[in-house]
Amino acid sequence: MEILFLGMCLLAVLMLWRASRRGPSKNIESVDVIVPAYNEEPCLEGSLRNLLRNPYVQRVICVNDGSTDRTSEILARLCDEYGGRLVAVNQSNTGKGGALMNGVRHATAAHVFLTDADTYVPPDDGLGYMLSELEHGADAVGGIPSSNLSGAGLLPNIRATVKMPMIIIRRTFQQVLGGAPFIISGACGMFKTEVLRKHGFSDRTKVEDLDLSWTLVANGYKLRQTGRCVVYPQECNTVADEWKRWRRWVVGYAVCMRLHRGLLLSRFGIFSIGPMFLVVVMGVLTYVANWATQVVAGEPHMIILLLFPLIWVAVVTAIGIISAIHHRRFVLIPLASLAVFYVILAYAIWVVYGISGLITGREPVRDKPTRYGHVVE
Repeated sequence: MEILFLGMCLLAVLMLWRASRRGPSKNIESVDVIVPAYNEEPCLEGSLRNLLRNPYVQRVICVNDGSTDRTSEILARLCDEYGGRLVAVNQSNTGKGGALMNGVRHATAAHVFLTDADTYVPPDDGLGYMLSELEHGADAVGGIPSSNLSGAGLLPNIRATVKMPMIIIRRTFQQVLGGAPFIISGACGMFKTEVLRKHGFSDRTKVEDLDLSWTLVANGYKLRQTGRCVVYPQECNTVADEWKRWRRWVVGYAVCMRLHRGLLLSRFGIFSIGPMFLVVVMGVLTYVANWATQVVAGEPHMIILLLFPLIWVAVVTAIGIISAIHHRRFVLIPLASLAVFYVILAYAIWVVYGISGLITGREPVRDKPTRYGHVVE
Protein backbone atom coordinates (compact mmCIF):
# COMPACT_ATOMS: atom_id res chain seq x y z
CA MET A 1 0.00 0.00 0.00
CA GLU A 2 2.81 2.40 0.87
CA ILE A 3 4.55 1.67 -2.46
CA LEU A 4 1.30 2.35 -4.35
CA PHE A 5 0.83 5.67 -2.55
CA LEU A 6 4.43 6.69 -3.28
CA GLY A 7 3.86 5.81 -6.93
CA MET A 8 0.74 8.00 -7.01
CA CYS A 9 2.72 10.89 -5.54
CA LEU A 10 5.50 10.57 -8.12
CA LEU A 11 2.94 10.39 -10.91
CA ALA A 12 1.25 13.58 -9.68
CA VAL A 13 4.60 15.39 -9.58
CA LEU A 14 5.36 14.26 -13.15
CA MET A 15 1.98 15.46 -14.43
CA LEU A 16 2.42 18.84 -12.73
CA TRP A 17 5.84 19.19 -14.34
CA ARG A 18 4.44 18.38 -17.78
CA ALA A 19 1.62 20.90 -17.35
CA SER A 20 4.05 23.61 -16.28
CA ARG A 21 6.09 23.08 -19.45
CA ARG A 22 3.03 23.83 -21.60
CA GLY A 23 2.35 27.14 -19.87
CA PRO A 24 -0.89 29.09 -19.51
CA SER A 25 -3.02 30.29 -22.41
CA LYS A 26 -2.30 33.73 -23.85
CA ASN A 27 -5.99 34.43 -24.56
CA ILE A 28 -6.83 36.85 -21.79
CA GLU A 29 -10.32 38.31 -21.31
CA SER A 30 -11.84 35.32 -23.09
CA VAL A 31 -13.75 33.41 -20.37
CA ASP A 32 -17.19 34.01 -18.93
CA VAL A 33 -17.55 33.12 -15.25
CA ILE A 34 -20.82 31.80 -13.84
CA VAL A 35 -21.50 32.15 -10.12
CA PRO A 36 -24.73 30.78 -8.63
CA ALA A 37 -25.77 32.70 -5.54
CA TYR A 38 -28.34 31.75 -2.92
CA ASN A 39 -28.20 33.91 0.24
CA GLU A 40 -24.51 34.77 -0.19
CA GLU A 41 -24.59 38.22 1.40
CA PRO A 42 -21.57 37.74 3.73
CA CYS A 43 -19.05 36.80 1.04
CA LEU A 44 -20.48 37.66 -2.39
CA GLU A 45 -18.98 41.10 -2.93
CA GLY A 46 -15.40 40.10 -2.15
CA SER A 47 -15.62 37.00 -4.35
CA LEU A 48 -17.05 38.89 -7.33
CA ARG A 49 -14.48 41.69 -7.08
CA ASN A 50 -11.67 39.13 -7.12
CA LEU A 51 -13.11 37.46 -10.22
CA LEU A 52 -13.46 40.77 -12.02
CA ARG A 53 -9.76 41.46 -11.42
CA ASN A 54 -8.74 38.21 -13.13
CA PRO A 55 -6.97 38.83 -16.46
CA TYR A 56 -8.73 35.87 -18.16
CA VAL A 57 -12.26 36.98 -17.28
CA GLN A 58 -14.40 38.63 -19.94
CA ARG A 59 -17.59 38.83 -17.89
CA VAL A 60 -18.96 37.49 -14.62
CA ILE A 61 -22.54 36.20 -14.71
CA CYS A 62 -24.00 35.93 -11.22
CA VAL A 63 -27.33 34.11 -10.93
CA ASN A 64 -29.33 35.11 -7.88
CA ASP A 65 -31.29 31.91 -7.20
CA GLY A 66 -34.21 33.40 -5.25
CA SER A 67 -32.14 34.77 -2.36
CA THR A 68 -33.99 36.22 0.62
CA ASP A 69 -31.08 38.25 2.04
CA ARG A 70 -29.28 41.28 0.51
CA THR A 71 -27.74 39.32 -2.37
CA SER A 72 -29.85 41.15 -5.01
CA GLU A 73 -28.95 44.57 -3.55
CA ILE A 74 -25.24 43.77 -3.58
CA LEU A 75 -25.49 42.60 -7.18
CA ALA A 76 -27.35 45.74 -8.29
CA ARG A 77 -24.73 48.00 -6.70
CA LEU A 78 -21.82 46.10 -8.21
CA CYS A 79 -23.47 46.08 -11.65
CA ASP A 80 -23.67 49.87 -11.51
CA GLU A 81 -19.97 49.96 -10.66
CA TYR A 82 -18.69 47.45 -13.22
CA GLY A 83 -21.13 48.00 -16.07
CA GLY A 84 -21.40 45.23 -18.63
CA ARG A 85 -18.57 43.16 -17.12
CA LEU A 86 -20.92 41.98 -14.38
CA VAL A 87 -24.27 40.51 -15.38
CA ALA A 88 -26.91 39.91 -12.70
CA VAL A 89 -29.55 37.30 -13.43
CA ASN A 90 -32.41 37.20 -10.91
CA GLN A 91 -34.71 34.16 -10.80
CA SER A 92 -37.01 32.23 -8.54
CA ASN A 93 -35.29 29.45 -6.62
CA THR A 94 -34.68 26.40 -8.79
CA GLY A 95 -31.65 24.79 -7.18
CA LYS A 96 -27.99 25.08 -8.09
CA GLY A 97 -28.21 23.09 -11.33
CA GLY A 98 -31.01 25.30 -12.67
CA ALA A 99 -29.14 28.46 -11.65
CA LEU A 100 -25.98 27.32 -13.43
CA MET A 101 -27.85 26.52 -16.65
CA ASN A 102 -29.60 29.89 -16.59
CA GLY A 103 -26.15 31.45 -16.36
CA VAL A 104 -24.93 29.37 -19.31
CA ARG A 105 -27.80 30.79 -21.39
CA HIS A 106 -26.36 34.26 -20.84
CA ALA A 107 -22.77 33.30 -21.73
CA THR A 108 -21.25 34.68 -24.93
CA ALA A 109 -17.68 33.35 -24.55
CA ALA A 110 -16.58 30.01 -26.03
CA HIS A 111 -15.45 28.85 -22.60
CA VAL A 112 -17.07 29.24 -19.18
CA PHE A 113 -15.56 28.91 -15.73
CA LEU A 114 -17.83 27.84 -12.88
CA THR A 115 -17.20 28.62 -9.25
CA ASP A 116 -19.09 29.25 -6.01
CA ALA A 117 -19.91 32.52 -4.32
CA ASP A 118 -17.87 31.63 -1.23
CA THR A 119 -14.72 30.81 -3.22
CA TYR A 120 -11.66 33.01 -3.63
CA VAL A 121 -10.18 32.67 -7.12
CA PRO A 122 -6.70 34.28 -7.23
CA PRO A 123 -6.18 36.73 -10.10
CA ASP A 124 -3.16 34.81 -11.42
CA ASP A 125 -2.47 32.38 -14.29
CA GLY A 126 -4.61 29.58 -12.81
CA LEU A 127 -7.48 30.06 -15.25
CA GLY A 128 -4.91 30.29 -18.01
CA TYR A 129 -3.69 26.76 -17.30
CA MET A 130 -7.28 25.49 -17.41
CA LEU A 131 -7.92 27.32 -20.66
CA SER A 132 -4.75 25.84 -22.13
CA GLU A 133 -6.11 22.32 -21.49
CA LEU A 134 -9.29 23.20 -23.40
CA GLU A 135 -7.27 24.68 -26.25
CA HIS A 136 -5.34 21.40 -26.47
CA GLY A 137 -8.39 19.18 -26.89
CA ALA A 138 -10.13 18.85 -23.53
CA ASP A 139 -13.89 19.46 -23.29
CA ALA A 140 -13.87 20.14 -19.55
CA VAL A 141 -11.09 20.64 -17.03
CA GLY A 142 -11.04 20.70 -13.25
CA GLY A 143 -8.83 22.68 -10.93
CA ILE A 144 -8.04 22.16 -7.26
CA PRO A 145 -10.37 23.38 -4.49
CA SER A 146 -8.12 24.06 -1.51
CA SER A 147 -9.21 25.83 1.70
CA ASN A 148 -9.76 29.48 2.55
CA LEU A 149 -8.16 29.82 5.98
CA SER A 150 -8.80 33.54 6.39
CA GLY A 151 -10.53 33.85 9.76
CA ALA A 152 -10.95 30.07 9.92
CA GLY A 153 -11.21 28.02 13.09
CA LEU A 154 -9.74 24.66 14.09
CA LEU A 155 -11.73 22.37 11.77
CA PRO A 156 -10.83 24.22 8.54
CA ASN A 157 -7.15 24.10 9.51
CA ILE A 158 -7.34 20.35 10.12
CA ARG A 159 -9.12 19.89 6.78
CA ALA A 160 -6.48 21.97 4.99
CA THR A 161 -3.62 19.78 6.19
CA VAL A 162 -4.31 17.10 3.58
CA LYS A 163 -7.04 18.42 1.27
CA MET A 164 -5.12 20.06 -1.59
CA PRO A 165 -2.26 17.52 -1.96
CA MET A 166 -4.61 14.54 -1.74
CA ILE A 167 -6.98 15.98 -4.36
CA ILE A 168 -4.05 16.51 -6.72
CA ILE A 169 -2.70 13.00 -6.14
CA ARG A 170 -6.04 11.18 -6.42
CA ARG A 171 -7.42 12.99 -9.45
CA THR A 172 -4.14 12.82 -11.34
CA PHE A 173 -3.99 9.09 -10.73
CA GLN A 174 -7.63 8.71 -11.81
CA GLN A 175 -7.00 10.65 -15.01
CA VAL A 176 -4.01 8.51 -15.98
CA LEU A 177 -5.60 5.11 -15.20
CA GLY A 178 -9.30 5.81 -15.70
CA GLY A 179 -9.03 8.37 -18.49
CA ALA A 180 -10.66 11.19 -16.51
CA PRO A 181 -10.63 12.71 -13.02
CA PHE A 182 -13.36 11.53 -10.66
CA ILE A 183 -15.09 14.94 -10.73
CA ILE A 184 -14.92 18.40 -12.25
CA SER A 185 -15.64 20.38 -9.09
CA GLY A 186 -18.36 23.02 -9.11
CA ALA A 187 -15.96 25.26 -7.19
CA CYS A 188 -13.33 25.15 -9.93
CA GLY A 189 -14.36 23.85 -13.34
CA MET A 190 -13.98 25.15 -16.89
CA PHE A 191 -16.01 23.89 -19.84
CA LYS A 192 -16.53 24.50 -23.51
CA THR A 193 -19.78 26.45 -23.56
CA GLU A 194 -21.22 24.28 -26.32
CA VAL A 195 -20.67 21.16 -24.21
CA LEU A 196 -22.67 22.57 -21.29
CA ARG A 197 -25.47 23.61 -23.61
CA LYS A 198 -25.73 20.06 -24.90
CA HIS A 199 -25.19 18.16 -21.63
CA GLY A 200 -25.95 20.57 -18.84
CA PHE A 201 -26.43 20.46 -15.10
CA SER A 202 -29.60 19.17 -13.53
CA ASP A 203 -31.04 19.10 -10.02
CA ARG A 204 -31.82 15.38 -10.01
CA THR A 205 -29.06 14.98 -7.38
CA LYS A 206 -27.58 17.29 -4.75
CA VAL A 207 -24.14 16.78 -6.32
CA GLU A 208 -24.81 18.26 -9.74
CA ASP A 209 -21.09 18.60 -10.52
CA LEU A 210 -20.43 14.88 -9.98
CA ASP A 211 -23.53 13.94 -11.98
CA LEU A 212 -22.45 16.11 -14.93
CA SER A 213 -18.85 14.86 -14.80
CA TRP A 214 -19.98 11.25 -15.09
CA THR A 215 -22.51 12.17 -17.81
CA LEU A 216 -19.72 13.69 -19.90
CA VAL A 217 -17.51 10.62 -19.39
CA ALA A 218 -20.39 8.35 -20.44
CA ASN A 219 -20.86 10.41 -23.62
CA GLY A 220 -17.23 10.23 -24.66
CA TYR A 221 -16.07 13.75 -23.79
CA LYS A 222 -12.49 14.37 -22.76
CA LEU A 223 -12.13 15.49 -19.12
CA ARG A 224 -8.82 16.69 -17.77
CA GLN A 225 -7.32 17.81 -14.46
CA THR A 226 -4.80 20.55 -13.80
CA GLY A 227 -3.01 21.12 -10.52
CA ARG A 228 -1.95 24.61 -11.58
CA CYS A 229 -5.29 26.27 -10.81
CA VAL A 230 -5.97 26.35 -7.08
CA VAL A 231 -9.02 28.11 -5.61
CA TYR A 232 -10.02 28.63 -1.99
CA PRO A 233 -13.60 27.80 -0.91
CA GLN A 234 -14.69 28.48 2.63
CA GLU A 235 -14.63 25.50 4.98
CA CYS A 236 -17.12 24.61 7.70
CA ASN A 237 -16.28 25.77 11.22
CA THR A 238 -18.62 23.44 13.11
CA VAL A 239 -19.10 19.69 13.26
CA ALA A 240 -22.82 20.16 12.50
CA ASP A 241 -22.06 21.98 9.25
CA GLU A 242 -19.44 19.40 8.30
CA TRP A 243 -21.93 16.59 8.95
CA LYS A 244 -24.50 18.23 6.63
CA ARG A 245 -21.95 18.90 3.89
CA TRP A 246 -20.38 15.44 3.94
CA ARG A 247 -23.84 13.85 4.09
CA ARG A 248 -24.72 15.63 0.85
CA TRP A 249 -21.47 14.51 -0.79
CA VAL A 250 -21.64 10.89 0.38
CA VAL A 251 -25.32 10.29 -0.39
CA GLY A 252 -25.00 12.14 -3.69
CA TYR A 253 -22.07 9.92 -4.62
CA ALA A 254 -24.13 6.83 -3.78
CA VAL A 255 -27.07 8.07 -5.86
CA CYS A 256 -24.77 8.84 -8.80
CA MET A 257 -23.51 5.26 -8.68
CA ARG A 258 -27.13 4.19 -9.26
CA LEU A 259 -27.72 6.74 -12.01
CA HIS A 260 -24.49 5.89 -13.83
CA ARG A 261 -24.22 2.18 -13.14
CA GLY A 262 -23.28 1.65 -16.79
CA LEU A 263 -19.93 3.27 -15.99
CA LEU A 264 -19.08 0.93 -13.12
CA LEU A 265 -17.45 -1.75 -15.29
CA SER A 266 -15.83 0.73 -17.66
CA ARG A 267 -12.20 1.78 -17.44
CA PHE A 268 -13.35 4.92 -15.65
CA GLY A 269 -15.48 2.96 -13.18
CA ILE A 270 -12.84 0.34 -12.41
CA PHE A 271 -10.14 2.92 -11.76
CA SER A 272 -12.18 5.83 -10.35
CA ILE A 273 -15.68 5.05 -9.09
CA GLY A 274 -15.06 1.54 -7.79
CA PRO A 275 -11.82 2.03 -5.84
CA MET A 276 -13.13 5.06 -3.93
CA PHE A 277 -16.19 3.09 -2.84
CA LEU A 278 -14.21 -0.06 -2.00
CA VAL A 279 -11.72 1.91 0.10
CA VAL A 280 -14.62 3.13 2.24
CA VAL A 281 -16.07 -0.38 2.57
CA MET A 282 -12.72 -1.88 3.56
CA GLY A 283 -12.01 0.99 5.91
CA VAL A 284 -15.33 0.63 7.74
CA LEU A 285 -14.92 -3.14 8.09
CA THR A 286 -11.31 -2.81 9.26
CA TYR A 287 -12.07 -0.18 11.89
CA VAL A 288 -15.12 -2.01 13.21
CA ALA A 289 -13.30 -5.38 13.40
CA ASN A 290 -10.20 -3.93 15.08
CA TRP A 291 -12.13 -1.83 17.57
CA ALA A 292 -14.42 -4.74 18.47
CA THR A 293 -11.36 -6.95 19.01
CA GLN A 294 -9.83 -4.46 21.43
CA VAL A 295 -13.08 -4.06 23.38
CA VAL A 296 -13.58 -7.85 23.65
CA ALA A 297 -9.97 -8.22 24.74
CA GLY A 298 -10.57 -5.70 27.49
CA GLU A 299 -8.12 -3.20 26.05
CA PRO A 300 -10.25 -0.29 24.75
CA HIS A 301 -7.33 2.09 25.38
CA MET A 302 -5.59 0.47 22.40
CA ILE A 303 -8.15 2.09 20.07
CA ILE A 304 -6.07 5.29 20.18
CA LEU A 305 -3.20 3.38 18.57
CA LEU A 306 -5.56 2.18 15.85
CA LEU A 307 -6.57 5.77 15.16
CA PHE A 308 -2.99 7.03 14.97
CA PRO A 309 -0.71 4.24 13.69
CA LEU A 310 2.85 5.37 13.00
CA ILE A 311 2.51 4.93 9.24
CA TRP A 312 -0.56 7.23 9.22
CA VAL A 313 1.21 9.87 11.29
CA ALA A 314 4.27 9.76 9.03
CA VAL A 315 2.32 10.00 5.76
CA VAL A 316 -0.07 12.76 6.79
CA THR A 317 2.75 14.74 8.41
CA ALA A 318 4.61 14.69 5.10
CA ILE A 319 1.45 15.82 3.32
CA GLY A 320 0.89 18.43 6.03
CA ILE A 321 4.33 19.89 5.37
CA ILE A 322 3.35 20.47 1.72
CA SER A 323 0.10 22.14 2.78
CA ALA A 324 1.85 24.22 5.42
CA ILE A 325 4.29 25.58 2.85
CA HIS A 326 1.49 26.33 0.39
CA HIS A 327 -0.67 28.12 2.97
CA ARG A 328 2.34 29.65 4.79
CA ARG A 329 0.79 28.32 8.00
CA PHE A 330 3.10 25.91 9.78
CA VAL A 331 0.61 25.02 12.50
CA LEU A 332 -0.83 22.66 9.88
CA ILE A 333 2.06 20.24 10.41
CA PRO A 334 1.20 19.16 13.99
CA LEU A 335 -2.51 19.20 13.09
CA ALA A 336 -2.11 16.81 10.17
CA SER A 337 -2.68 13.54 12.03
CA LEU A 338 -6.03 14.90 13.29
CA ALA A 339 -7.30 14.66 9.71
CA VAL A 340 -8.37 11.15 10.74
CA PHE A 341 -11.49 12.97 11.99
CA TYR A 342 -12.62 13.41 8.38
CA VAL A 343 -11.95 9.77 7.58
CA ILE A 344 -14.11 8.66 10.51
CA LEU A 345 -16.75 11.26 9.60
CA ALA A 346 -17.01 9.96 6.03
CA TYR A 347 -17.18 6.34 7.21
CA ALA A 348 -19.90 7.16 9.74
CA ILE A 349 -22.02 8.97 7.15
CA TRP A 350 -21.65 6.07 4.72
CA VAL A 351 -22.96 3.71 7.40
CA VAL A 352 -25.82 5.98 8.52
CA TYR A 353 -26.93 7.44 5.17
CA GLY A 354 -24.77 6.28 2.25
CA ILE A 355 -25.83 2.65 1.95
CA SER A 356 -29.48 3.70 2.18
CA GLY A 357 -28.95 6.23 -0.60
CA LEU A 358 -27.28 3.58 -2.74
CA ILE A 359 -30.26 1.26 -2.29
CA THR A 360 -33.15 3.74 -2.48
CA GLY A 361 -31.73 6.56 -4.60
CA ARG A 362 -33.12 9.13 -2.16
CA GLU A 363 -31.15 12.09 -0.81
CA PRO A 364 -31.71 14.37 2.20
CA VAL A 365 -32.72 18.00 1.73
CA ARG A 366 -29.79 20.16 0.69
CA ASP A 367 -28.45 22.05 3.72
CA LYS A 368 -26.45 25.20 3.13
CA PRO A 369 -23.32 25.60 5.29
CA THR A 370 -22.84 28.85 7.19
CA ARG A 371 -21.18 31.57 5.11
CA TYR A 372 -18.55 33.96 6.48
CA GLY A 373 -17.39 37.39 5.41
CA HIS A 374 -13.74 36.39 5.19
CA VAL A 375 -12.54 36.56 1.59
CA VAL A 376 -8.85 36.94 0.80
CA GLU A 377 -8.07 39.98 -1.38
